[in-house]
Amino acid sequence: MMRKLPIKKLIVFMVLLAVMGLIGVTMWADTVVEKVQQDVAAHAEKNLRVPAFDSIVYTPIWIEYLKEQPDNGKPDIGMFGSSTVFGTTVKDGWNTPSGILQVHLNDKRVLNLGLSGGRLVETYAIIASMVDEIDYVIYEINYGILSVTDNDPGVTVYPALLSKLDQNIPRGWLDGFSRKDKQSVPSSIHDSMTTGVLNNWTLYHDRDVLSYHFFKTRTSTEKIRREIQKIRDQKKGIKPTYTPLFSPYDKLKAHQQEGIVKHFTGLYKWDKPFDKNNSFGLFMMGKTLDLLDNHNKKALFFTAPLDTQLIAEHEMLNWSDYDTVMGAYQELIESRGYPFIEFNKEKTNLIPHKYYHDPSHLIDKGSNMFGEILYERLKTFGITNTQ
Repeated sequence: MMRKLPIKKLIVFMVLLAVMGLIGVTMWADTVVEKVQQDVAAHAEKNLRVPAFDSIVYTPIWIEYLKEQPDNGKPDIGMFGSSTVFGTTVKDGWNTPSGILQVHLNDKRVLNLGLSGGRLVETYAIIASMVDEIDYVIYEINYGILSVTDNDPGVTVYPALLSKLDQNIPRGWLDGFSRKDKQSVPSSIHDSMTTGVLNNWTLYHDRDVLSYHFFKTRTSTEKIRREIQKIRDQKKGIKPTYTPLFSPYDKLKAHQQEGIVKHFTGLYKWDKPFDKNNSFGLFMMGKTLDLLDNHNKKALFFTAPLDTQLIAEHEMLNWSDYDTVMGAYQELIESRGYPFIEFNKEKTNLIPHKYYHDPSHLIDKGSNMFGEILYERLKTFGITNTQ
């Protein structure tokens, strides 16, 4: 008869087997993530930004790659902001403002660190993670991001990004902002666990990279939710819709234009009248300025140019609200000694309407034009000077 292993030895054997398996899987994951990181870095070197789909997954590992590289001897200019910096509707990365600046400033390296959908908290985290590597900070303020930052109870769209970059903000920063959900910010205990322990383990730290690499989704939950929604839509006879990102507004179909107008009209509305003394967005801008001050960084801020023609045609935006909000940001930024360029001051199109995909995003031709305009304006502030 076969002799049974004592229960204690069996448990030890199973634990050892599990540990060995976990070590093997982790080593395999390390190899996969390293290969993805190298591919992302190569893409960014060639195209001046990480792959567009999905930039939220690729931005953190590109930042980690950049921080590991030796100093190349050139000053680094970092461009920060949301989708209008990244160039979500710009097909060629060289047509983004970052790309145009890089063409002109071959004695410097220009990094496109914009994040599509990123709010002021995400932008703060990205700047904080790169502040020791960047010589100049160029920050674009997109009006739509300001309203959603204050309106939404959630503090961030991509909480995993803050954790991966070890830049979770303290919950105490939400004190005094009653509309904000403190649960949307990790607790100090959770922060310590992720930063001090779990972020050192590839299967946790890069779980989104692995998921996206194999399943084209950041999480299994996201994929399941997507598939369930697809089934529900099919039962209701709802056909999937897609709006071409790189097409100008005037070339889109009627229902696509309607979707854009509806989305941005809602985006530009404030749930409550803007109060500079109770604005979480303005508070986060102050924290960003503190960060720049503490690291003695040169910086410049500018507004994303809007399609005022399209906005006027559909009454999508209250310009009185815009002036109040952007005026508060400009006042704060300039009071701290940083220049601020307002490209929407005249309420007329800086870039022709035909080069817009929507009221905020430019297509390649328009983005290229704006990049040239921005470059000329930057000359006034010495950022474009040769070494």
